This record gives sequence, structure tokens and C-alpha cells, in this order.
Amino acid sequence: MFGQQIVSSLDRFLRIILKMAWLNFLWIWFSLMGLVVVGVFPATTAAIGVARKWIQKEEVSAFQIFKEIYKREFVKANIIGGILTGIGTLLFLNYHALLQLGNQIPVFVVFAYYFVVFLYGIVAIWIFPILSHYQTTIMQYFKHAFIIGIVKMPTTIMIGLSIFAILFISLELPSMLLFCTVSLIACLVAFLALRVFENLDEQNAAANY
Repeated sequence: MFGQQIVSSLDRFLRIILKMAWLNFLWIWFSLMGLVVVGVFPATTAAIGVARKWIQKEEVSAFQIFKEIYKREFVKANIIGGILTGIGTLLFLNYHALLQLGNQIPVFVVFAYYFVVFLYGIVAIWIFPILSHYQTTIMQYFKHAFIIGIVKMPTTIMIGLSIFAILFISLELPSMLLFCTVSLIACLVAFLALRVFENLDEQNAAANY
């Protein structure tokens, strides 16, 4: 009996590992299909969408769901990704300008810069989970990402720290990048974000009722 439980647990663990590796491969594959530049953002949205289905315990084909979300959100994801990339580039250039100017910059300007970076990080953390869960306009995605990120700050911090930890470990163990880094992040983000979305949906339903 005990031996059967061990075998069953090992089998379940192996299945999870294979699913994570498959999702990671799909993200890499579809990112490359879009030549990375226009593939990475819809692939990221699709990876979170598949992870959300798993967390909801839906028996789905990862490939079919991934491909469906990738195609459906291709344009929106790239517009959002392009905007985030543009803002991120400006922030990066401003950072180098601050380094060059050094003590010539007033302290409040430095604090203002890092505050903007913090807000940018909040939006970047939430916007793709929201894109995989809701259908709305580009402007609304940014608005909701900002509001949810601020209101649900403990979850935002938890997601941010978890992503940082996974990426840090992945840099120490580069093989993770091939097999599970993105899928781990997608599952973690989907798990934490889904709890927030379900609570918000319940609150909205109760308010409308």
C-alpha cells in the first residue's frame, strides 16, 4: 500500500514536470515563430492562459489552448508589449542620464524616477495576466493593471519577489531557462492573479445583483 502511494506520487510528480517542460517549450517555440520581437508577448500571454486552465483543473490540450490564445491576443499583446518596451527604454535611458549627471540631480528627481519605475513594474506584472483573463481595450488593460496592482499590493509584491527569485535561480542554473523558468513564472503568476480576479468578479457580480 505504501509502495503504491510512492509510485503514484512519483508518477504525478513526473507528469507535472513534463507538463511544465512542455509549456516552457511552447513559449520558446511560439516566441521564435514570431522572431522573438513580435512573438514573446503573445507567447507570454498564452503561457499564463494555459497555466490558468491548469489551476482551474480543466482538462485541456496545452498546445491547442496556447495556439488559440496566441493567435487571438497576438495584436493586443504586441501593442501592449511595444508600449511597455518603449517606456522601459525611456526609463533605461533616463537611468544612464542620472548616472552621468550624478550629484547635479536634485534628490527629489531621483526619488521621482524610482517611483515611476516602481509604478511601471506594477503595470508590467499585472497587464499580461489581465490580458489572458479579460477582454477589453488597450487603455483599460493599463488602467486595470495599475489599479489592481496598487489595491492588491501584497499580491503584487509577492508576484514580483517570486519572479525575481525564479529568474535569479535560473541564472545560477541555466538549464532551467530551457525547461521550466517561464512555465514556473506563468503558473505562479496565474495562481496568484486568479485568486484576485475571482474575488473581483464575485464583488462585481454582487454589486450588479
